[in-house]
Amino acid sequence: MKINGVSLQNIRKIASLTLKLPQQTTVILGPNASGKTTIVEALALIATGESFRAGKIEEIISFDEELGRIKVVVADLADSESGTDEIEAVLTHGEVQGKKTAKRLFSVNNIRRRQKDVVGKFYSVVFRPEDMRLVEGSPGRRRSFLDTPLAALHQEYSRAAGEYEKVLRRRNKLLAQIRDGEQPKTTLEYWNLSLLKHGQVMQQHRRDLLQEFRQVKFPVNFLIEYQPSVISSERLVQYANREIAAGHTLIGPHKDDFYITISMEGEYRDIATYGSRGQQRLAVLWLKFCELQYAAAVLNDKPLLLLDDILSELDKDSKKLALAAVQDYQSLVTTIDEKVALEIAAQTTDSKIFRFVGSVLEEFK
Repeated sequence: MKINGVSLQNIRKIASLTLKLPQQTTVILGPNASGKTTIVEALALIATGESFRAGKIEEIISFDEELGRIKVVVADLADSESGTDEIEAVLTHGEVQGKKTAKRLFSVNNIRRRQKDVVGKFYSVVFRPEDMRLVEGSPGRRRSFLDTPLAALHQEYSRAAGEYEKVLRRRNKLLAQIRDGEQPKTTLEYWNLSLLKHGQVMQQHRRDLLQEFRQVKFPVNFLIEYQPSVISSERLVQYANREIAAGHTLIGPHKDDFYITISMEGEYRDIATYGSRGQQRLAVLWLKFCELQYAAAVLNDKPLLLLDDILSELDKDSKKLALAAVQDYQSLVTTIDEKVALEIAAQTTDSKIFRFVGSVLEEFK
């Protein structure tokens, strides 16, 4: 798989942009708020169907515009006869020219497709400064890290996670109604079965994913420990009264977490508690390596690597490892530092540097 190009129309501050990507490395150079991250966001949205920045998808559309467009041209290098696919996402506020419409409309070669049939055409691994908080940040951030590859690469997981979220909202409302005497406790039975069904699918996929991470070779020997909030019939009975009192569901995948350990003085210790800042950042880099290799194994193809202003966050050794990954995958790297841009480009035989001059992206020579 190779990404030949990406074009944006009315996406955030970018009115119109078309970018052809080389075989190996693209470097986007520019100051903060110039539009570098918008390009990364657009590529990741086509890969996963979701934005890593926007709370609501319509936030991506340029101000005062009805819709925005993102197109990505993907070539299948394993099958040169198949040519290329043009994947497009049209984003709206839910209404175009006075008519209601979906907020996300996907197509492949101008033929309308469902989102689930488009996601997975290619996969991207995004590494951003915000990811540095994966280790010591909230459990929700770590769950999101698990959900992103699983939902994009496994339709079974995507379906289960979507249904689980719906059931969870309905069950929480019902728990509050039971607490307030508006519903009998027996009404939980159906929703318990549904919560259990979808929750167990999610947790099994998460276990399998983290088990694969243990096989990844890395200069530092990290271990990852899954902490599932186990969901079972017995535990749902056990927690029923406490959940009714609380008015929400206390166990299940929405409470899962994981932690990373590193060998210290002959034993493995939680890196969030005992690790240095440098070790924590190296652990995040390891997680991204794990995601890259997992996606490559599932797809039997290399994903696109997107490094968004991350190199300045890494120490010398971590930066060296990140740049090595750039050589192994088709990559797009953003930076504010011209020296870093030239350093990256010098390490690959097929690379291009583009620079934002105002709102215009020009090739840097």
